[in-house]
Amino acid sequence: MLYDVIVVGSGIAGLSAALNAKKEGLKVAVVTKSSLLRSNSAVASGGINAAIYTNNGDSPKLHAQDTIKASKKLSKNKMVKKMCEDAPNIIKEFIEMGVKFDMTNDNKISQRTLGGSSKKRTCHIADRTGSAIVMSLLQSCRKEGIEFYTNHYLLNLIPCKGKISGISLLKKADSKVTALGCKALILAGGGYAGIFKGYTTNSQESSGDLIAAAFRAGIKISNMEFVQFHPTALKRSGSLISEAARAEGAYLIDETGKRFTKELATRDVLSRDILKHIQIGHRVYLDFRHLSTKIIDEKLPATYKIAMGSAHIDIKKELLEIAPSAHYTIGGIYIRDDTSTTMDGVYACGECSMSGIHGANRLGGNSLLEASYFGKISGKEAALYAKNENFKPINFINLEKDEKNIDYILNGENLYNINSLKNNLGEVLFFNIGPFRSEKSLLKAHDYVRYLRELKLGICCINKEKDNNVELSLILEFFNSLTIAELMIYSALNREESRGVHYRNDYNFIDQNYDYLNTNIVRYSKDYFKIFSEINFKKDYAYSLKKIIKKSIERLRHG
Repeated sequence: MLYDVIVVGSGIAGLSAALNAKKEGLKVAVVTKSSLLRSNSAVASGGINAAIYTNNGDSPKLHAQDTIKASKKLSKNKMVKKMCEDAPNIIKEFIEMGVKFDMTNDNKISQRTLGGSSKKRTCHIADRTGSAIVMSLLQSCRKEGIEFYTNHYLLNLIPCKGKISGISLLKKADSKVTALGCKALILAGGGYAGIFKGYTTNSQESSGDLIAAAFRAGIKISNMEFVQFHPTALKRSGSLISEAARAEGAYLIDETGKRFTKELATRDVLSRDILKHIQIGHRVYLDFRHLSTKIIDEKLPATYKIAMGSAHIDIKKELLEIAPSAHYTIGGIYIRDDTSTTMDGVYACGECSMSGIHGANRLGGNSLLEASYFGKISGKEAALYAKNENFKPINFINLEKDEKNIDYILNGENLYNINSLKNNLGEVLFFNIGPFRSEKSLLKAHDYVRYLRELKLGICCINKEKDNNVELSLILEFFNSLTIAELMIYSALNREESRGVHYRNDYNFIDQNYDYLNTNIVRYSKDYFKIFSEINFKKDYAYSLKKIIKKSIERLRHG
C-alpha cells in the first residue's frame, strides 16, 4: 500500500501528527506495534502544562522560564518560548475536540503544581489525563478516515537516494515481512526507558525501536545520556505513582516518619535524594493518610487503584513504599525546528525525538505538551513535503534482509532465555548508567552489553509458530535495546560533567563550556563499530575506549 504520510506511533504525538496531516487532504496511515492504547501517552497521569490564567501571576513567559531553568541551559530557548505561547491554544483545541478537563467551582479549568513549576499550570483529568486525550484524538482520527495498522512492528526504514521511500514491517498475526510506501514518514513511537526492565515505569515495549531503526538508516541521534528517572514508582512492581500524588499534598517520608526532601523539587534532584536515602539503609514511602477521602477519590482515583491492585495497600490508611525508576527519555532522533530529521522526508516528534525543549531535565507536565505541539508541527510539515514529492521505488533487497533475519530468529536453535537476558540488562543499566554513573560503571555496562551482543546467534524462538509469536517481538526489541544501550553509554562517557538527569560521580559539576550546540550527536558509521565491536580487551582498555570515543565524536561533529 502507498500513503502520502505514514505515522509510526499512536500516542499523543503520533495521533496529533496524523490528524494534522490528514487535514491537508492527504492519504494517511498510523502504524503501531501493539494496540492503539498501549502508548506511554495513554498512561501519562499528571497532566499537561499551559499558562491559561494570569490572575495568579502566571504567564507563558514564566512557563518558559521554568522550562529553561529545569533544562540546565541545554534547551532551545526560542522553541521553548514558542511552545509555551501556544500551550493555551492547544488546551482550547483539546476542549473543542471533546477532552473534558477537571473544572473548579467557578467553571475554570482546574490546575495543579507539578515539580519544578513556580505556579499552578498543569491542566488535568484526575490522574488519567493522557488516556483521556488519547481517546479524543483517536475518535477524531477515525472520523477523518485515517487508516490504522495495529500489531505491526517497524523493522527498518527503506531509503531511496537519500530520501525515504517506505518502511518494512513485521505483521505480528502471521510473522510475515511486508512493506508500506510513503512520500513522508513521521516517527512518533515513544522512548527507550523500557530497556531498564525491572527498574522502569514503562512497559518493555518501550525499547527505542524507532530510534534504533533511524540510527541504522544513518539519521543523526542526539543526547542519549539523558534518561529521566521518576522519583515515585512502586518499590517492587515499578508501577508509576503519578506526580499528581505529591501535587495534591502527599508527603515523602522514611520509616521513621521523617520528611527528608522537598516533595515538589525537580525530578532529577528528587530521584537522587530518594536513592541516596535508600542506599544508606532507609525505606521511603508516600504518605497519603493526612489527605481527605474526597481528594483521593476525586483527584487520585487511578493512584488508589494502582496501590490496591499492585501492592495491596490502602493509601487512605497505609504507607506506600516507593523507589525511583526509569520513566522518560530526553534524547533520541535529532530534529530541526520543523521536526525534520537528517534524512529527507523523515520527521520525528514526541519522546523518540530530541527536540531541544527539555535539555538536560524535563519539567513535569511538559511531556504531553511537547508531544501535542511538535505532533501538530510534524503533521503539517510532513504533509507540505509530501505534496511536492512523488513516490519512490522500494528496494526489495531491504525486505529480503529482514525476511532472512526473521526466518533465522524463528527457526534457529535457541540457547538462552530472552526474559532472563532482558532482566539482567535492566539491572546492569540501572546500577551502572542509572541516576548515578561514572567512567568505571559506564565501562562495566559497556562490557556487559558487548557480551550480550556476542550471544546474538543463539537468541532464537523456542516457539516456532508464526501466528502471533510474542517471543519473536521480544527478541527484536532486545536487539534494539542493545543498540540503544550502546548509544547511551557512548553519549554518557563523552559528557564529562553532571547536568540535570545525567549525574557522574567522577565529574560532579557543570562544565560551563557545554552549550546547546555541543549536544552529543552520533550516527551509524564505521567509527561506531570501531568503538563497540573491535576493541581488544587490554589493560589500557578504559583509556583506549575513551580516547577513541573522543576522536570519533570530534570527527562526527565536524562532518
